[in-house]
Amino acid sequence: MAVLAMKRISICGLKQDRKAILEILQRQGEIEVQDFVKTDAVFKKRPMPISGAEFERNIHDAEAAIEVLNTYNEEKSGMLSSFKGRDIITEEEYNGFKEKYPEVYKTVQRILALSKEVAEKNAEIVKCSQQIDMLAPWEGFDVPLDTNGTDTTSIFIGALPGEWTLENIYKELAQQMPEIDVDIISKSKDQTCVMVVCRKENYAAVNGVLRGIGFAYPAVSCPLTPVEQKAKLEQDIETLKEEVKACEEEIMSYDPQRPDIKFLSDYQAIRAEKYAVTSSLPQSEHTFVISGYTPAKSVPRIEKALEQFDVVIETKDPGKKEKVPVKLQNNGFSSAVQGVVESYALPKKGEIDPCFIISLFYFIFFGFMLADFCIGLLIFLGALVLLLKNKNMEQGLKNNVKLFMFGGIAAMFFGVLFGSYFGDVIPAVSGTFFGHAIVVKPLWLDMTTNPMTVLTLALIMGLIHIFTGMAINGYQLLRKKDIVGFIFDVIFWYIILIGLIIKALSMQMIMDILLSGSAPIFSAQVGNIGMYAAGIACIGIIAMGGRESKNIGKRLLKGVYAVYGITGYLSDLLSYSRLLALGLATGVISSVANMIGTMFGNGVVGVIIYIFVFIIINAINIGINTLGAYVHTNRLQYVEFFGRFYDGGGRPFQPYSIKTKYYKFKENRKK
Repeated sequence: MAVLAMKRISICGLKQDRKAILEILQRQGEIEVQDFVKTDAVFKKRPMPISGAEFERNIHDAEAAIEVLNTYNEEKSGMLSSFKGRDIITEEEYNGFKEKYPEVYKTVQRILALSKEVAEKNAEIVKCSQQIDMLAPWEGFDVPLDTNGTDTTSIFIGALPGEWTLENIYKELAQQMPEIDVDIISKSKDQTCVMVVCRKENYAAVNGVLRGIGFAYPAVSCPLTPVEQKAKLEQDIETLKEEVKACEEEIMSYDPQRPDIKFLSDYQAIRAEKYAVTSSLPQSEHTFVISGYTPAKSVPRIEKALEQFDVVIETKDPGKKEKVPVKLQNNGFSSAVQGVVESYALPKKGEIDPCFIISLFYFIFFGFMLADFCIGLLIFLGALVLLLKNKNMEQGLKNNVKLFMFGGIAAMFFGVLFGSYFGDVIPAVSGTFFGHAIVVKPLWLDMTTNPMTVLTLALIMGLIHIFTGMAINGYQLLRKKDIVGFIFDVIFWYIILIGLIIKALSMQMIMDILLSGSAPIFSAQVGNIGMYAAGIACIGIIAMGGRESKNIGKRLLKGVYAVYGITGYLSDLLSYSRLLALGLATGVISSVANMIGTMFGNGVVGVIIYIFVFIIINAINIGINTLGAYVHTNRLQYVEFFGRFYDGGGRPFQPYSIKTKYYKFKENRKK
């Protein structure tokens, strides 16, 4: 419900205690390290002998080993596994890992070496298979392909491009060298495999002619005949496959060590963070200083945690111009919408934390847009089960689940208010399958038969929402002691809007639209007073809306433009009609499902068809309209509400802490 007050903190300790102090501060995660201490002849930054690159390399190796294990044995993860969160480790488990570290690191390197070996052998298998394919045209040839002649002859074994006949080959060769012999081994439309024999003294001439017609030696050359070479390659492939299988079996034998490998990755990440901070600290020969920002409420905990060491802790308030980090603290109810606020922007200096105010409206709007008891109940129960079954769920995800849980409760309330239970499932089922329709009356009214009344309610809620945003803006202006801004940017706008509302509620035409012909709430005279008040306020805004300009002409033009903002208020107010639109959509779609499902009568086939139609359409309905309620409720906060008072732009608090991927650290706390 508030932006936590920040303090500057500086801790000076003995160098011999540095490691222990930094580990405690890292586990607490309550200091954002900033370099407030200037280096000089005494205090200098001393880089650590272990570089961050080494830690990053070890983390990369551990992650790569996990990927290799996943290749052969993917971890089973259900659809809801992302809600489980990280496993918890204790301080004892963290410290005890130092003894296991060398063995686990050796396992990681062995897994990576085996993976590399598997890749190399698979590449060799592919290469052997390709060579077998290249030997196919030579299978009927009983001479080694690397044969190049005898004492008196030269032999050319290779291929000519395209399809050749003996006549064509002899025509190219025999005219100049009659003492020549040509054999065609095989041929296709792509190539002709040949063996050409000539006298040794004619080698150069024959070679020149063959090159001229595109002759090329075989890609596979070996001292064995093609048949023998093929058999050898096939044997090599079988041997390689056995070796690959042995490597893969050894890799899979390391799967039980997967938790330790994950821990290795996190262990190195923790150490990398610690060493990065250590390298940035000003240090003397015997002391060191760590400084930064911390929430004011965390100072006593830090002091208690470090009381065992000889340290000096100094805190002070940040300067007025310092851009301090922002950390929000909210109760269990308001924290559900904290992610919504953070997704937009954190409050800047001087702004309030809007989470509590937003939560009051957020769930009302969310429930209004669903407005079905049964759908709300399913969402509530689903979220509740997730929270109860996943105690280690990450905080951000937990907040989102709580958001839908509270939204489900609100949907149940509006469902009862408007009498929607999967649309009209109760009368539809009871009337079709039991012969007597049971009608469940709404607590207030039926949204489908009284849409204008519900629209009026939606607009009233929107008006309250907008007025609340304006009130917060006024509060913030008063905190800044901007009395002029409070009067002309808030009070005068209240007068304009309230005056126009009074005038509207004194007009029968407006009442006919909003309240189905009810008599005007205010008399015509009161409506005129409202208009006069609004007019006076408009004059005030025209005069002071551009007060920052010294030029009178510019000031008046800016004032006129500010008054033109009344159209923005009107469009923003009409945006709340989406509450009616989405609320109607949820109930109508469910009612359509009931209508279609009951068209086939009350027999066995009719029951089966109804169940099928009911499940399919309502599953789609829940998915689409729950998403729609979430998106449009966010939009009402971001556009119609935040636009009144909230700029954002705060920098998030990023503490020196344990940042891990697989495990969550739980510090032992003394009672």
